[in-house]
Amino acid sequence: MPSNDLTLAVSLRALDELARPSRALEDAARWTSHLGIVSSEPSFIERRRVREAGYEQEFLSGPRTIEEALTSVRAHFDTARYVFVGTDETSEVVTRVPDWTYQSVTDAAAAADWRLTSTIDADEEWPYREKTRFE
Repeated sequence: MPSNDLTLAVSLRALDELARPSRALEDAARWTSHLGIVSSEPSFIERRRVREAGYEQEFLSGPRTIEEALTSVRAHFDTARYVFVGTDETSEVVTRVPDWTYQSVTDAAAAADWRLTSTIDADEEWPYREKTRFE
């Protein structure tokens, strides 16, 4: 049985690729110890996007790079595992941050049964479909 002694950091760009990012975060909160969002965007943009989307999280990256944010998160949360869910653009970040494992949003979505924006059928999801970045 997999351990839920896990800190999970998800990039904002990875959330953009999910058809239902809020539901994915709610799902992840059930099997993680700590869950947060990181981004390389300026902190005022990151905070605004997270607030407007209503995402629940324990931490944000703040005014720093993803690498710096992951290092800070690692120092604040003591768990058995640290996983960063990102996109191709952010895949190399964890090579410079001790203890973190990278998981592509595509692989994470497949493992957790989350839907990607490219796989959603508008008629199938109506009226419950969340707005995506393409609308």
